[in-house]
Amino acid sequence: MAESTVEGSQFPAASKTASGIVNGLHTNVSLISFSDKILLTITSLSAPPAHWIHVPLAANATDPMNPGHFPSHDTTNELLPLTHLTATTVLGGTKRDEEVFGQTLATTIGSAILMQRPGEERMLVVGLGLKGVSTMGRPAFEEVIGLVLECL
Repeated sequence: MAESTVEGSQFPAASKTASGIVNGLHTNVSLISFSDKILLTITSLSAPPAHWIHVPLAANATDPMNPGHFPSHDTTNELLPLTHLTATTVLGGTKRDEEVFGQTLATTIGSAILMQRPGEERMLVVGLGLKGVSTMGRPAFEEVIGLVLECL
């Protein structure tokens, strides 16, 4: 019987993490970049992601109703999510407040990725395990986005 040797190697996908306090709770953001998707998990208090959302970042050239991202020099809407991005709940999101928050967060993250890398075509998958989403306001939303931007 031949002996097999196991050699350790790094995980083949690049990853980054960030953590901070959001809405008074310790929150972790983890990003793993695979060849075909970008996986981002946002959790607080070690809660597992219970709401999964995906956002296709590739502009579909065969769909005339989806022209893709056209950069403009108009800065009035610069901070709004790109209009051609559509977030879809894949799993969870049974509470309306959580679903709206998650989809808005996912399209905002997708927009940030496309602002940094306009040619990005991978699928963005976001897993949310945040506590107190229904009571989160704009400052907490911005804190979550700030943690995500640290990982991008």
